[in-house]
Amino acid sequence: MKKILALCLLFVTASAFAENWVRYAKNQDALLYYDKHRKVVMSGTAFIWDLHDLKVPATDAAGNSYQSVLYATEYNCRKEQRRILSVQWMAGKMGNGPVVAEDALVSDWKSDPLGSPAATLLDVACENN
Repeated sequence: MKKILALCLLFVTASAFAENWVRYAKNQDALLYYDKHRKVVMSGTAFIWDLHDLKVPATDAAGNSYQSVLYATEYNCRKEQRRILSVQWMAGKMGNGPVVAEDALVSDWKSDPLGSPAATLLDVACENN
């Protein structure tokens, strides 16, 4: 009985996790999502989680296989710029599974061309700001 209860709890948690992601774009390599519940906007700055769900599994330089990449991204809404705060390469689809690799090196501020997926996510992150 405990195994059945644990399994049911796992399915509820997994579906709730999946419901947080909203697709905003796609490219030749991945479907791109943002987490609608972990979006924070304050005083012209926005923080959002960006998920790239790969169409085909990839392998890093150390030989570790991953199927999705999570980016913690900061936006300067007034200057329309973004920078990556951290990156996590995940073993499973949709950000699931163990973290294969992680990088917390903050990138430089960057502007993206209009119409690009990154510019679309800036609009989402900074809406109502």
